[in-house]
Amino acid sequence: MPLRVWLSARFFLFFLTWSSYLSYWGVWLLASGFRATQVTMVVTVGLVARSFSIAFLYPLLCRLTSLRRLSRLLVWTAAGLSTLYLTDPGFGPMIAVSVLVGMAYPLLMPLSETLATMGAADGHVDYGSVRYFGSAGFIVGLGISGGIERQFGDTALVYVFVVGCSVMALADLVRPSEFPEGHTAVAGGGRRRLLRQPGYALALGNSVLLQGAHAAYYAFGAEYFRTLGVSSVQVSLMLALAVACELLLFKYAGRFLGRHSVPVLFAAAAGASLLRWGLLALPVPVAVVVLTQTLHAGTFALTHIAHARSVQEHVPKHLWATAHGLYAALAISLGVAAVTTVTGPLYAVSPHWAFLCMAAVCLPCLWLARVQTRAFAGAGRAAQMAISPPEESHA
Repeated sequence: MPLRVWLSARFFLFFLTWSSYLSYWGVWLLASGFRATQVTMVVTVGLVARSFSIAFLYPLLCRLTSLRRLSRLLVWTAAGLSTLYLTDPGFGPMIAVSVLVGMAYPLLMPLSETLATMGAADGHVDYGSVRYFGSAGFIVGLGISGGIERQFGDTALVYVFVVGCSVMALADLVRPSEFPEGHTAVAGGGRRRLLRQPGYALALGNSVLLQGAHAAYYAFGAEYFRTLGVSSVQVSLMLALAVACELLLFKYAGRFLGRHSVPVLFAAAAGASLLRWGLLALPVPVAVVVLTQTLHAGTFALTHIAHARSVQEHVPKHLWATAHGLYAALAISLGVAAVTTVTGPLYAVSPHWAFLCMAAVCLPCLWLARVQTRAFAGAGRAAQMAISPPEESHA
C-alpha cells in the first residue's frame, strides 16, 4: 500500500476516534453516573498525563525504537487500553484508566504528524492531502457519535471510541511502502533557552491562556448544548461547524493574516475569545449560541497560527520541534487541565459561571499582547515568513 494511502487512513481513523474522545467524553461520563466534579477530575488527569507523555515519553520512544515499531506499539496499546472503559469502572479505576489512555493514545497524533512530515520531505506524500483526511475523519466521527447517541443513548458513545481504536489497530497490520525506516531524533533540549527568549516566552504564555480557556467547552460543551434543547444530531452539526470554520482559517491564513504581526494576532484571538465565552456566559438565544461556534476559528485556530508565527520568527530552526512540543504539552494539554479544575465545579453550579471564568482567563492576554509589541519593537523583528500548516489541531 502506498504511504500516502496508509497515512490518509491513519489520520482519518485517529481523528474519528479523537472527535468522540474530545467532544463527547463529558457527555458519556455524566451518563455513566459521574458527577460534574468527578468528570472534571477524570478529564484533568487525562490531560496531565497527555502533557507529560507528549513532552517526555514521545521523544524518548522516538530515540529508542524505529517509527514502524513505535506505530505498532502505540496503536495496539491504545486499542487494548480503550477496552478498559467497557468494564464500567468506578471513580477510582476510571482515574487510573484515564491516566493510562492519556499516556498512550494521544501519542498517535504527533507520530502521524512526524510520519507525514518525513514522507513529504522524501517526496512520497503531500502533507496537506493526507492531513485533509484527518479533518474529514473528525467531522464524520461527530456525525457517528451524534447518530449513536440518538439511537442508543449516551452510554453507547464509548463504543465509537473503542471500535474506532480497534479498526485503527487492524489497519496498521497493512505494511505501507516507502515507510520511513530507522530512528528519528526528536529535539528534547533547549527548553530553558526558549523560555528565556522574551518573544517566544510571551507567545507561549498567551497560548497557554487562550487554549486553556477552551476547558469548559471541551469538557461540557456538548452537554450544555443539549440542555438548551438541541437534539443530538444538531449538537454534532454545531461541533462540526466550529471545526469547519477553524479549517477555513488555516487554509486562508497566509492570504489574510500574513501582514499582521504576532502581537496583533494574539490580541485578535483574545478579542474573539472574550466575545465567544462572554456570550456563552449570558442567557442568549440558541441561534446566538450557534453563531458563537464560528468564533472557534478565532479562539483556537488564530491562537495556533500566532504561536506558529512566533516560532518561525523568534526560535532557531533546530529548536522548532522543542518549541512545538512545549506548546502541545503546556497549551493544548496542561493549560486546559488547569482551567478544567476550576471550571468543572463552576459548571456544576451554573454553565454560565464556567464560561464567564473562561472569559476571565483571556483578559490578561490583551496586556501580554501589548508587552509583546514593546518587546518586538525593542529587539527588532525578523522578516515575516509564510505560515506553515498547523502541527496539531482538533481536526
